[in-house]
Amino acid sequence: MPAAPSQPPRLLLRLIHDGAPPGVAPDEPLHFGLQDSKGEVHPGARQPDGELHFDLALDIKRSPAAAAPIFTGPFAHGPPAGRFVYLSWKREGKSDAPWAWRIKIPLSGIGWPEIRAAGKSGGRLEANVIGRRPHASDAIKWRPS
Repeated sequence: MPAAPSQPPRLLLRLIHDGAPPGVAPDEPLHFGLQDSKGEVHPGARQPDGELHFDLALDIKRSPAAAAPIFTGPFAHGPPAGRFVYLSWKREGKSDAPWAWRIKIPLSGIGWPEIRAAGKSGGRLEANVIGRRPHASDAIKWRPS
């Protein structure tokens, strides 16, 4: 009997944010959270200090054509070589412009050494993204947690 295919390796991530919008809040209800590939926004877990923690899992693919890991899953956005996740403020109801703001969190700073470090420390990397601007392009500092 052939062996069952193994599950792809997974990486757990935690994003830390305070929920404050990156600009003057519009006079309408907004939902803030981690955006999935279907455009749904998932709220974070409020901590005693007021911060929000957004926990997610990404599958990791190895590609012979790419030295870096390729992240997949319902929260991974963008092309394989430039994946990212979004923290988003979404307007309530139907709208021609559903997003008041979206903050792009690039995954490019996560390579095999970071994945190995996460595995040694319980399997998760985290990043504090409080104050990150919507069009910021600087690298994210990930740390094992």
